[in-house]
Amino acid sequence: MRIRVEDTFDAATSLPGHDRCEALHGHTYRVELMVSGEAKGGVVADFRQVRKALRELLHDYDHQDLSLKFDYPSCETICFTLCKALAAKIPGFEMLRIWEGEGKWVEMDAAELVQYA
Repeated sequence: MRIRVEDTFDAATSLPGHDRCEALHGHTYRVELMVSGEAKGGVVADFRQVRKALRELLHDYDHQDLSLKFDYPSCETICFTLCKALAAKIPGFEMLRIWEGEGKWVEMDAAELVQYA
């Protein structure tokens, strides 16, 4: 069984060498976090606790210039970094999806982290 929570954050970014995205610009990122597991006592995980853990991580990115936090602050880089942190913090972490505006997103499963270890 799976549960999903989502949250948003706003941030500026600049992608060096990218034809359209080299100039500093902003995005509203929508972040979807999925946790899976066996429902114990009728609950896979407490929505409030999972959302709180996500919000705590996103706080470091909200209203920040991500170009100062990452060498190349692509949505893929942000997703990978958040996945590592969430996998270490949330039991049953399964998947993270980050929407960079409307109609475009990056997704990473917990199982994929092993490839990058």
